[in-house]
Amino acid sequence: MKKASAFGFGLASRLTGILSSGSHVAVATSVVLAASCLVACADENDPKTWVKRLDDPAQRAPAIKRLDQFFNDAMSSVNNNREDEKVKKLLDDAVEPLAKAYTAGGLDDKTRKDLIKLLGDMGDARAAPAFAKAFKDHEPGKSDDDVKYAAQGTTRMAQAGKLTDQALIDALWECFAKFQPSKNTKSINLVKDLQNAVMVVKHPSYGPKAVEKLSAPVTDPKDPSQGMDQIQFWQATSARLVGELKFTPAVKPLVKVLMTPAKADLIFPVRLALSKMPKESEPVLIAGLKGSDPDLASLAAAYPEKAYIPRVAEPIAYISRTAGRDAILDALANADNDSNRTILATDLTHFPSDAKTVKAYLDAYAKVPPNAAISLLGGGNGHAIIAQSAANFFDPTLTDWLLKETAAAKGEAADAMPPAALQAAIKLMTPAQEKAVGEAVNKIPGQAIEKDMFKSASASLEKCKENADCYIGILDTPVPSNPPAAKMGHVKAAWMAGIYGKDKTKQDLVAKVEKVKDGSVRLAMVEAIDHLSPQGDAASADKLEKIVDADRAAGVNAATDEVYKIALKLRSRVP
Repeated sequence: MKKASAFGFGLASRLTGILSSGSHVAVATSVVLAASCLVACADENDPKTWVKRLDDPAQRAPAIKRLDQFFNDAMSSVNNNREDEKVKKLLDDAVEPLAKAYTAGGLDDKTRKDLIKLLGDMGDARAAPAFAKAFKDHEPGKSDDDVKYAAQGTTRMAQAGKLTDQALIDALWECFAKFQPSKNTKSINLVKDLQNAVMVVKHPSYGPKAVEKLSAPVTDPKDPSQGMDQIQFWQATSARLVGELKFTPAVKPLVKVLMTPAKADLIFPVRLALSKMPKESEPVLIAGLKGSDPDLASLAAAYPEKAYIPRVAEPIAYISRTAGRDAILDALANADNDSNRTILATDLTHFPSDAKTVKAYLDAYAKVPPNAAISLLGGGNGHAIIAQSAANFFDPTLTDWLLKETAAAKGEAADAMPPAALQAAIKLMTPAQEKAVGEAVNKIPGQAIEKDMFKSASASLEKCKENADCYIGILDTPVPSNPPAAKMGHVKAAWMAGIYGKDKTKQDLVAKVEKVKDGSVRLAMVEAIDHLSPQGDAASADKLEKIVDADRAAGVNAATDEVYKIALKLRSRVP
């Protein structure tokens, strides 16, 4: 191209002499046209033509625009398959020169943003130096878009398994660690893209850095610089990250976060992270519950009414191992207020059912006054809260107790008990108990959803009696959408499959979870799977987690979080 340009320039400088002589005009014209063709007749449909123009400041912006068109056209023509040869050839030609143009700097704002956006869309590993520069050079309010597109490109690289550049991995964390959403409120997408990039990359080197973030103090979560930056951004992301990495040195810092009053908004990501490291988490949580760890005991002292106990007991219950169950039984025996007693009693239903656990549950119920309001659970009636959870024991012998307590309820409990206790009784009732449950349900004055639920459940019960395979067959039929109580027939089928089923029943349930999209029925099915897996089941956990991954990829939420929790529980119980 340079030779052609020089030739064209020389020819033009001599043209005056040729024309002034008045001779050989036709020859001169032909030569000029030939020179112009050498200069201007490059193939405009060849990406290499436009790659070369990146070196020319005057042509750089249109070159970026044209290369963007090439990329989008290529992706569209192959159904967005980045491994197609057409796309790979374009990336081979364009990525490195584009990245070089970005890292060289000296670009106006629009050209720079257009360039990094194209590289982000391409998501090619050879753009790593450009992405690293975008992260390192971030200026809030000025280069926010650069970080957003760099984060998107880095995410694509990591998802493709092609992120190996340690400089980029480090630059991403450095940007995340300094970024403050409270001062960058113009783009929520920027915040999400940066968080997502960190979570997708989840490099092992991030583990210790995430622990450092989790250890930062929070004194006023209502202050935007603390609530938005520390809690919602840095620490929530760090909790999720160490869980994904299964970074076990984070266990105690996570439990400290769990027991810090000012970090209450982190309970859910922290509990999930601990559940992913069950064997390492359980002893630390038990130490927190018992007060045997001095660091954790000092945090517990900040809670009135020992309100730290439910916080610590809940992840122990979701981990659902024997040592944790025994620790909760001890805590329940020593509970000195109705809130802790009520919550600990319901926590017991997350463990495999046995006589010792059920007795402790019933004893706790008896110690709670009939009209006790549980402040930690929104002021709900203690008896109703405990009774509602009885169904999770999958123990039909509790049905008569539920009917008895419902009939005996007075005052506020008389209003709270029927919808809680009778729904549990409907799930648990056997053919021999059906009549008594129906009579109790019919005593509810006026219209009540429990009446329709009983009718739907009874149809399943009368069809299948004590036949687990028959109940599994009901789950193959469509789930009614209206009225809402009609789906109780399927919920009842799942419950009875859990009560009467064996290992084969469990495998049949696992095989059907993916096909059932109704959240209520799905939840009942995985609860039954949980009940049928007292020793855990890693293989079933794997299958459930695949369903969760597929649901999330498709944007489906059919009790997806609950399915995942059960999968983690099945895995953690394995000896």
